Amino acid sequence: MQTWQSRYSRRGFLKLMGSSTAAVALAACVAPPPPTAPDAASGAGAGGTAAEGQVFLNYWTGWSGFEFDALQQLVDQFNEEHPGIFVNMTTVFGQYDKVLTAIAGGNPPDVVSAVWLHQLVSMAARNGLQPVTDYAERDGITGEEYFPQFWEAWHWNNHLWGLMITANANVIAYRTDLFEEVGLDPDNPPKTLDELDAAAQLLEKVDSNGNIERVGILPAGITWWGRVFGGDFYNEAQQQITANNPKVVASLTWMGSYRQRLGPEKVAAFQSGFGDYMSTQNSFFVGKEAMTQVGEWFIEFQRRFATDLDMRFMPAPPPEGGRENCTTFGGSVFTIPAGVQYPDASWEFIKWLSQDENMGEFCYQIHNVPPKVKPAYEERFISDERFKMAVDLLNGPNAFGPDKMPVNDFLFNRLQEAESSVFQGEMAAQDVLDRVTQETQDELDKTLERLNMS
Repeated sequence: MQTWQSRYSRRGFLKLMGSSTAAVALAACVAPPPPTAPDAASGAGAGGTAAEGQVFLNYWTGWSGFEFDALQQLVDQFNEEHPGIFVNMTTVFGQYDKVLTAIAGGNPPDVVSAVWLHQLVSMAARNGLQPVTDYAERDGITGEEYFPQFWEAWHWNNHLWGLMITANANVIAYRTDLFEEVGLDPDNPPKTLDELDAAAQLLEKVDSNGNIERVGILPAGITWWGRVFGGDFYNEAQQQITANNPKVVASLTWMGSYRQRLGPEKVAAFQSGFGDYMSTQNSFFVGKEAMTQVGEWFIEFQRRFATDLDMRFMPAPPPEGGRENCTTFGGSVFTIPAGVQYPDASWEFIKWLSQDENMGEFCYQIHNVPPKVKPAYEERFISDERFKMAVDLLNGPNAFGPDKMPVNDFLFNRLQEAESSVFQGEMAAQDVLDRVTQETQDELDKTLERLNMS
């Protein structure tokens, strides 16, 4: 197995990015020295020469709105407790490409957290990140405190590539008032796919011209429903893409059937009238959706934007032969991009945020699941039955993270395109997933060959 030192170069990164022009302009980087303890006098990291005065860290995040404000409070607290380091936080959307571009240009942010979990291995394989294995080992951070599936998800190629301080589970939220309106029992939500379909059609409202006024649910998200149906997307042992697994195909066919029955153009017109998602005009809060796919974070949305609404959660109802209590998990991974000047200071910030009290406070403010077991099961979290359901799902046997392969981000994007194609009635699920499987397999084979040659 190759070590990260043998692959850690800007030239290797650019080669995997396919940027030959930039590769000519930028020389390869030398692997950084192993991390050492921060300089206690200056607060600066020892990943390079200690800076005079404060170490200034640029931190790029994907959080915005009230979630950004909650995190800023922690950043302010960190800055106060660490006079030798100053963290400046900025919301930057579309960070994956922007971070790669910044690394190629030799000016990456010092910490980045909107590397989504499904992008982590892809970015590590492109030499876009510095592993934090040595830091974690030095500071005694192991997987013992974390949910094991999270800890495992952050590892690839024998290295740890980052830490999450929040996690999310997939659930379905439903409105008790609309259930009662059509004669459904909100205390007994659907438990099978057939029951979900029947409930959804009862809840639908369509006028005489076929214009949609309310939907029961508009299922989407093949990476979740494909698992619910019992499918998988990758055979790691054989390094084979299996996105056209019959059960994955069945899940996409089923999701597409909702759009075909209601009319793709009618659905598009209906969705175009949705209000701002993070507001009182959220389509679920105003009654345009009776059920909607969300995560536990939606509890905070409801608390802020629909205080009087009785909203409950249920797991995804599986078809016969599918997986019960199935969820997929993800979240933002706090990482250190390759080539930063003060990686030790970057790690100090990540480590501090990962402490139980800091992780727990941020998660509580935005109602995300802490990736550590102890804070996740604190009474302030699980006293809400909806939140406890999310935690239990993540702690169950059918909780799935992204497949750990260097082209998972490529697969993720192709699957999104496949969904759109089926939803618009352009292609059948089998045909488009056959194409996705072949294209991703080709990309995987080429990437593995490059990695073996580097």
